[in-house]
Amino acid sequence: MKKILIVNNNMQIGGIQKALANLLSEIASKYEITLFLMASKGALMKEIPENVHVVKANRFVRVLGLTHAQAKNEGIFALVWRGLLVVLTRIFKTKIVFPMVSRMEKIDGDYDAAISYMQNGAENCFYGGCAELILNSVQAKQKICFIHCDLERYEGNGKYNIETLMRFQKVAAVSVSVKKQILNVAPLLKNKTVTVHNCYNCEQIVALSKAYEAPYTSGKINIFSAARLRREKGIVRIIPILGKIRDAGIEFVWRIAGDGPDREKVEKLIKEYKLERQVILLGMLENPYPHFKAADVLLVPSYDEAAPIVFGEARLLGTPIFTTDTASAYEMVQEPNVGRVMSNDDDRLFEDLLMLLKEFHHLKFNKEMFDNKKAVEEFDKLIID
Repeated sequence: MKKILIVNNNMQIGGIQKALANLLSEIASKYEITLFLMASKGALMKEIPENVHVVKANRFVRVLGLTHAQAKNEGIFALVWRGLLVVLTRIFKTKIVFPMVSRMEKIDGDYDAAISYMQNGAENCFYGGCAELILNSVQAKQKICFIHCDLERYEGNGKYNIETLMRFQKVAAVSVSVKKQILNVAPLLKNKTVTVHNCYNCEQIVALSKAYEAPYTSGKINIFSAARLRREKGIVRIIPILGKIRDAGIEFVWRIAGDGPDREKVEKLIKEYKLERQVILLGMLENPYPHFKAADVLLVPSYDEAAPIVFGEARLLGTPIFTTDTASAYEMVQEPNVGRVMSNDDDRLFEDLLMLLKEFHHLKFNKEMFDNKKAVEEFDKLIID
């Protein structure tokens, strides 16, 4: 049985973390897996299979997986050390800070494959460090980095991060479109880059979708979104658009599961456009799947996405998707006819969304179940080749 090490920042609720939990559920019986977490925190910790060995980082590396608020709760050392690293990152960039911090940890063992499951953020942003841990602190026959972003548009598209990717034996893109974007930015990665699609815990998602009855407003189009309330997810930009759609006579209710730094801005816009009856903030939900199932449509108004987990979750539960044109939108939504792709330009987005909602009850979508067979085969090939 091959030995695999996977490194990630934490198991908070998020797309990368959810994709990792889903992958572990599929491969835990096939490989001897060690999961190294910078911070062993998050609601998704309970989804880690029992036969996966979880290793915790030392206190110097642990802060890479903590927010400022979490570090504050950890105590004075974590708060001060994290604060110092944030300042150093702004001054000297991640190219100095992450290699330095990664060398403060030694991950024991000799592995057939060592995987960084997340990419770094912008070079002045204190986000990442998994890649450096794999490169500097692990013994492995091959080292692999997963990419979950549209690298062309990603804020982390910089010289240092590309040079870091070049040091890996393989780079795993989570969709065909993401692979294409990687090679547009870094053509020298052509012989190293492969596609490994995300997995979904299909049985669990279906079961959780029946855990409670989510609200549904009769006589209106029930829209649902599951997203962090931050700029790139497009929640802020869509509120004025929905104000105009309401004024055009479309009856809808939009429920949003998620929280984040833009919550106050979102709340102000809801009041400004008098959408209190139409837009409902649900906050962070540990189980949002009954809302997926109850909704008429999933709305994904993001500026940037790679291969978002919500596409597959909605497809699995038979919920049509309206998404802006991001990296994998045509590949994952339009081509299988499980939804529609809209413009990523605000003016045209209003026109596209208005037309789709007007014609909603005449639109036809595929509702085909799918499994993880292809994704698991791609992962196996990644490890074996």
